[in-house]
Amino acid sequence: MKIFDEYTLGDMTLKNRMVMAPMTRSRAIDNIPNDLMVAYYEQRANAGLIITEGVAPSPNGLGYPRIPGLYSEPQVSGWKKITDAVHAKGGKVFAQLMHTGRVSHPGNMEQGTTILAPSAIALSGEMYTDAEGPQPYPVPKAMSLDEIKLTQQEYVQASNNAVRAGFDGVELHGANGYLIDQFINT
Repeated sequence: MKIFDEYTLGDMTLKNRMVMAPMTRSRAIDNIPNDLMVAYYEQRANAGLIITEGVAPSPNGLGYPRIPGLYSEPQVSGWKKITDAVHAKGGKVFAQLMHTGRVSHPGNMEQGTTILAPSAIALSGEMYTDAEGPQPYPVPKAMSLDEIKLTQQEYVQASNNAVRAGFDGVELHGANGYLIDQFINT
């Protein structure tokens, strides 16, 4: 086995065994993937598989400033440019869906959104916001059963949007203290 050999992953053939791990870039103005992001991913298309930075499945899932989403048509169109560029160079790319849960601040979110988490317990520390710099994490709203079900559907819709945008797969970010991990850990 050699790193530059092809690798079969499910029904996909990767051109090599290198996987580019996710790295938050915070370059999505208005949470829409753009040409700067196209260039970034296109430059890395020689990896066998790219896993994108964390992508919000819904407006409530935004936590950091300028992270991309996959819940609106402009976002789907922006990601389509990226997947087309990666595929043109023979690469494969998965969208990493990441709902930040309590790891958020209203200054980084769209109007009318809510910081949701399993419990109404604020994270200690601060979150950077473009408008006000570092700010203390606020107390999130404890999710109701209906909000949990709605969030599950937002993940489903974002996954469907990922398919429409041309992604080769989807990865759910379930670590590092984000929403899925918040349900798993005390």
